[in-house]
Amino acid sequence: MTRIRKSTIKEIALAIARDKTCFLHRTAKKVTIIDHSAEDAKLIAAQAKLEQKIGNFIKIEQLSTEEQLVIMRDFADELDNKSLRRELSNALNRKNPVRNFNGVIESNMDLNLHWKSYRMEEYQRWVSNFIADAYHYH
Repeated sequence: MTRIRKSTIKEIALAIARDKTCFLHRTAKKVTIIDHSAEDAKLIAAQAKLEQKIGNFIKIEQLSTEEQLVIMRDFADELDNKSLRRELSNALNRKNPVRNFNGVIESNMDLNLHWKSYRMEEYQRWVSNFIADAYHYH
């Protein structure tokens, strides 16, 4: 497998964290980002064109809810503050765990900053592993 730049991994991680789909060209290593919130005919056409040549690309989409929950649980488990750890754990064990978790996170500025940093590191690790697997099994 050809190495992918850290900046490319970071770019993809940031895009999928924002609910976008990325296509990484297997040989050129060029990233194309599709923003689904934009109802742009050009973007829709571009995605259709990429999908037709999907063998040349690695398609990277947002993490599943289950994968996101694993990252959230791991984050809660790593906290030294038992009270915050318990509060996040309770949030994750109730109905609508993602919304509950984010509510707790957003109510604490320091925790929010720590979460954003942790989440981005985990997304980058996930993207790196996803790409490695895609090259390995292609």
